[in-house]
Parts: sequence; structure tokens; C-alpha cells
Amino acid sequence: MKLRKLAEKKSVLIILIFFLALFWGMSFFATTVAVEKLAPMQLLAMRWSISAVIFLILIAMGKIRVKIKGDTFKYLLITGMLQPCVYSIFETNGIAMTSTSESSIFIATIPCAVLIFGSIFFHKKVSVKVIVSILMAFTGVIICTVFSPNFSLGGKWQGYLMLLGAIAAGGFYSHAASKASEHYNTIEITAIISIMGGIFFNVISAVRGYGFEGYVICFHDMKFAIAVLFLGVCCSCLCYLIFNFALGRMQAAIATNMSASSTTAIGVISGVLFAGDPFGWFTVVGLGLTISGVWLSSQEA
Repeated sequence: MKLRKLAEKKSVLIILIFFLALFWGMSFFATTVAVEKLAPMQLLAMRWSISAVIFLILIAMGKIRVKIKGDTFKYLLITGMLQPCVYSIFETNGIAMTSTSESSIFIATIPCAVLIFGSIFFHKKVSVKVIVSILMAFTGVIICTVFSPNFSLGGKWQGYLMLLGAIAAGGFYSHAASKASEHYNTIEITAIISIMGGIFFNVISAVRGYGFEGYVICFHDMKFAIAVLFLGVCCSCLCYLIFNFALGRMQAAIATNMSASSTTAIGVISGVLFAGDPFGWFTVVGLGLTISGVWLSSQEA
């Protein structure tokens, strides 16, 4: 019976991560639609405001509770600052300063960063199988990207530094959220990071003089409203609930590799199907390696 229950829990996690990858993979397309009229900071402010409002309503209705537990609250604050605040600033500016190809490769190294940081700073022991699975998935991303006809090199060194900052923030976030999960449940963690993200990005948006322009645009155009709602409800609220849930129940390196690599695979597939991205042997081989790496990680989950 115990083995059966473990198998059921594992299968539930894998199903949830599939939906996370599906939503985050489609977020690239939704973001492309939204930034046709919205500045990146406007989009971030609106996206995290939606997620924050959802949790604030649930808290006001008494459906969920966030219990502050003395000194352990620092883990929630650190988690919220790393993601979405610090990470999104680095990622957004890094992508703007480099090519799509370069940024894809940089961001794909986050699972590797989680593995390295866990070993150096948190003394985490990782099996050879996990290391191999992460390297397989990363190699798949490299093949998909580098051999594509759209691949280009031309980023500035400032952009590379920004992307390195995003990698560091993403790597430490996984361990911070895993540590926070020892004291807080998934809903509490996701509620706090959503509220912090909503406040943080709206303040920056206001300082930059955007005001309520983004909200007005969405009220007048259903296409942009749907894109922003999808990003806020599915990609910020639901996906981070799933990701934080996974981080609390498996090794940070495994959870990050499964979610990030699956998201990349879905992103590549959706790009080919809906955005006319190139398709060739590099897509087949790259996706094959990435999916194999995710599958190998799932065996250790």
C-alpha cells in the first residue's frame, strides 16, 4: 500500500508539472502578443497584479491564511525578492540586450545553476543520474537553438551580465523556496511572492510614468486582455503554485530540470506550430534529448 501511495503521489507531481510546462511554454506566445502594445514593465506589473489580487481576495474571504512565523518569515521575503522581482528585472533586460537565441541558451542553464549552487552552498548530494539528466536536457536546448537557421550571436556584454544575474536569481530561488517550504505551505509561499511581485512591478511602472495606460489598453482590446489574463492567472498564479509545490516535495535540481526543460520543449513545439519557427533535424534531436533528460529526472523524483 505504501508503494502504491508513493507511485500515486509521483504520478500526480508529473501530471502537474506537465500542465506547468504547457502554460509556461505557451507564455512565450502570449507575451509576444501582449508586448505589441505594452511595455515589458507594464506587462509584468499587470501580470503579477492579477495573481496578487486573486490571493488577496481569497485571504479577505477567509479561504486561505498566511501565518507569519517569527524568524522564518525571512525565507518568504528572500524567496519573493528573488522571484519574481530580481529574476524578472535581469531576464527582461538581458533578453532586450541580446538575441533570442543567446538568451534561450543562458536561461536553459538554470537547472545546472541549481545543481551547482546546491552542491557548493547548501551541501546537497545529487546522484549521477540527476547530473546526466540535466546535461541531456541542456544539450537538447543547445542543439535546438544553435543549429536553427535563426541562431545569431550579437549580444552585448552588459546583456550577458544581466542574463547571468537571471541565472543566479533563478538558481537561488529554487533553494530558497525549498527552504521556505519547510515552514510554510505552497499557498502561503505563492501568495507572498505574488503580492510582493504586484507591489514591486507596479511601483517601478509608476516611477517610469506608465500609470494606468496598460490597464486602459486591455479594457479596450480583448486580444490583449486575454493574453494578460492568461499570463496572470495561469502562468503566475497556477504555475507558481505547482512549481512551489514540486520544490517542497522533490530535490530542487530535479524539480527545476523537469519544469524548465519541459517548458522549453513545449515552447519549441508551440513556436513551430503557431509562430512559424524553423523545423528540422535539430528540432527532432534537440527535443528528443530534452524530453529524455526530463524523463530521466522523473525517475529520481
